[in-house]
Amino acid sequence: MGKVGTGAKAGAVAGLAYGILDGILAMVTLIIFKADVMKELSKEASAESAHGLTVTAAALYSLTLNLAVVGGIIGGLIIGIIIGIIFAYVHNKIPGKNMIVKGEVFGLILWIIFGVLLGLNDLRIYGTTYYLTSLVFGIISLLVFGLVLGVLYNKWEIKDKPMTDEEFNSGNAGNP
Repeated sequence: MGKVGTGAKAGAVAGLAYGILDGILAMVTLIIFKADVMKELSKEASAESAHGLTVTAAALYSLTLNLAVVGGIIGGLIIGIIIGIIFAYVHNKIPGKNMIVKGEVFGLILWIIFGVLLGLNDLRIYGTTYYLTSLVFGIISLLVFGLVLGVLYNKWEIKDKPMTDEEFNSGNAGNP
């Protein structure tokens, strides 16, 4: 299959796990911070009403809540495949003695980029408590992503490696 296929496949499964968990945690965050979210959605609804569309903050909140898990799963799969392919190319440069550690380090790097840096917009919009909550939930999701990615990449990479003559002759076929 090669490293790209292995990375894409491991990334898709890790992305699915991430998407489900992240979607659930996004719903929890939306519920916990409903008042803050509704305040921002009211601004959006007012802007849409100014353009002739009748949209309420409650309708936007309901839509956002309903799309949290579905969006998380679809986004997790798509981004998981892309990130899995990137992992296939860079895993040898990531510190760690085994693929699980490398996957976790990769998950932490993703968390710093997407959670900490890109999440700063949430700090500006929703405040410190929301931002810190999303950081905690984000690190949990991305550590799960990294763990699943590392475990599966390692499993499928070993499975796809050709057997050496020594392994074949020693009777260890299929047992690397």
